Amino acid sequence: MKPRLLATILLLAPLGIATPTQAENPDQVRQLQETKECATCDLSDANLSSADLTETILTNADLSRANLTEAILSNANLRNADLVSANLSNADLRNSDLTQAFLSGADLTNADLRQANFKGANLNQAILTGANLTQTLLSLANLSEANLSESILTLAELRGADLRRANLTGARLSGANLHAADLGSAELTDAKLNVANLSGANLSGANLSNALLIEADLRDVNLRDADLSSANLKNANLMGAFYCNTTLPDGTVSNRDCS
Repeated sequence: MKPRLLATILLLAPLGIATPTQAENPDQVRQLQETKECATCDLSDANLSSADLTETILTNADLSRANLTEAILSNANLRNADLVSANLSNADLRNSDLTQAFLSGADLTNADLRQANFKGANLNQAILTGANLTQTLLSLANLSEANLSESILTLAELRGADLRRANLTGARLSGANLHAADLGSAELTDAKLNVANLSGANLSGANLSNALLIEADLRDVNLRDADLSSANLKNANLMGAFYCNTTLPDGTVSNRDCS
């Protein structure tokens, strides 16, 4: 190879490496904005910040890594959509359908998710700090390792949800249905669980210190290695609860059911 040609290739090589990849599909972004229907579209990395996407149809769409901060997605159809690592902070998703959607690692900080449907959705490691999930449907959803600190989950439906190692510090879960939910090693310090249904739930290794569990249904709950120090269990139903290395509200440890 001639020295001059080799020098030219070496000079241009870094420029080729630095060339930015296509961030979004402009035609499909335009279609979404004009028709509010873009099922199965590739909108990955799209910038839709503050966009009005009310009642849009985005079933099976790829919105991974999309910027949807402060976007309005109320009553939108996002069934099976890919929102992995998307930014939905401060977005309005009221009454939207996200059944079996993929939201692993998504940022939903302070999002309005009231009465949205997340049944069977994957929210593993999602950030939901301060989000409003009042009466939201989260049955069978994967919320493992999600950050739900200071979130509002009043009357939320979480039957059978996976909340292992989730951060629910200061979360408001009064009246929530957590029947058979898996809260193994979850952080529930200062959480409000008054009148919540936790029957059959797994709370092994969970931290419930200072939690409010007034009149909560804790029948048949697994409390192995759980920390209930300073928790308020007034009028709670603990029939059939399993105790083993369980720290009680007064600081004593119960090994009643250890084999």
